[in-house]
Amino acid sequence: MSASPAEVKVDTGSQVNAASQDAVVAAPQEMLLKSLPNAKALLLKAAATATRKPTMETQAPALSVRVNQVKFSSAWVSAYNKVCGFEAEEISLTAPQVLASGLHLHLMANEAVPFPMLGMVHMYNEIESFVPLTLESPYDVVVSFGETRKLPLGLEFEVVTRFFEGEQLVWQAVMTILSRIKGARVVAAKPAPLVELDATQAQYVRLDVPENQGRKYAKVSNDYNPIHLHAKSASLFGFPKAIAHGMWTAARLLADVSKQLDSAPARYQVRFKQPVFLPSSSMVKFQAGTDGAQYQLLSSKDSKVLMEGRVSASL
Repeated sequence: MSASPAEVKVDTGSQVNAASQDAVVAAPQEMLLKSLPNAKALLLKAAATATRKPTMETQAPALSVRVNQVKFSSAWVSAYNKVCGFEAEEISLTAPQVLASGLHLHLMANEAVPFPMLGMVHMYNEIESFVPLTLESPYDVVVSFGETRKLPLGLEFEVVTRFFEGEQLVWQAVMTILSRIKGARVVAAKPAPLVELDATQAQYVRLDVPENQGRKYAKVSNDYNPIHLHAKSASLFGFPKAIAHGMWTAARLLADVSKQLDSAPARYQVRFKQPVFLPSSSMVKFQAGTDGAQYQLLSSKDSKVLMEGRVSASL
């Protein structure tokens, strides 16, 4: 049995609408849930969103969802750290986003949201920790939509996750997701490089990812998306092999790169560029400085950049 991520009652229902039994409207555009939704159960709702047809003029709604008084379970933190490579007792920068994954799915499954969940692509993540999180403190967790932007492939929209201790914002993440739209005709500049490594100063470390990594991470994250579990289930979605969870790869590299810093990381930026297949071997190219580190994950076959990240010890 996998550890429960938070010491609050986990609802196994779908809770898709604000009018559902376990949700009440706390504000005109905010849903207040009594407990964290079950992310695994909500995956079944993804298929029901396939009929959504956004256009290039579509915008994410002004909608948010909240759960109050959430505490991290020490057993879950230990299990998460073990599968990702962090020290046993720390609450890492990436852990709160995984804890809130049920809220992400609950928000995107809401009938007011115009984007189909199937086929969404996680493009970018930026995480900031303003105060170290602890096992003892309860947190109010709020997930909302941010900006919507036009891209040549469709629309990208932001999902913003915030942890509050009382009135104080202590942790925040902005997740950027692409919703593909056929026939999009938009000219957009390429994003500025996130990472610029000096080849003469960079170091290299091999990263081997086993075939069962997706299943091991799913037990902790509750993310049982079939593209991560087996080659056969991933093939149904067009992948030749299963692919690693993006947030597992981001956490695994954060754990390694953070060891090069003199103090705990406070900010993490990561851009996902290509899938990491299971199993696979790749190379981590990284460079550490006085206040941070940056890396690129390179394919061992052709040195293609699979993802890149920047870690800072200060905001």
